[in-house]
Amino acid sequence: MDSYVIKLTGKAELPQPLEIGHNIKTTLEGSITSETISDNEDGTKTHYFTFKPVVVETITGKGERIRAKDTRSRSVQMRSLLFKRWRELNISEEFEEWYDKEMIRIMATL
Repeated sequence: MDSYVIKLTGKAELPQPLEIGHNIKTTLEGSITSETISDNEDGTKTHYFTFKPVVVETITGKGERIRAKDTRSRSVQMRSLLFKRWRELNISEEFEEWYDKEMIRIMATL
């Protein structure tokens, strides 16, 4: 039977320090950026999925919520928002073509 592993990568910039020796709960939203498959030499494979966080929120042991700063560049954030909109509108045009037209439209309004 194949096995599946998620590898967490990246970083999250917090607005304040965490306390060492205390438990925290962290929620992550992000993207799977790659898959690597290794042969286990027994007829099975291990699939490694690399996860890169986009939104990170930490809850301290006291219940305080700390939201990490989005460290992506503004252009990456814009592309992500446009991709989400393209998907929500169920546009039949290829994303890259639609994205290019939208960026030109947005820039023309400035």
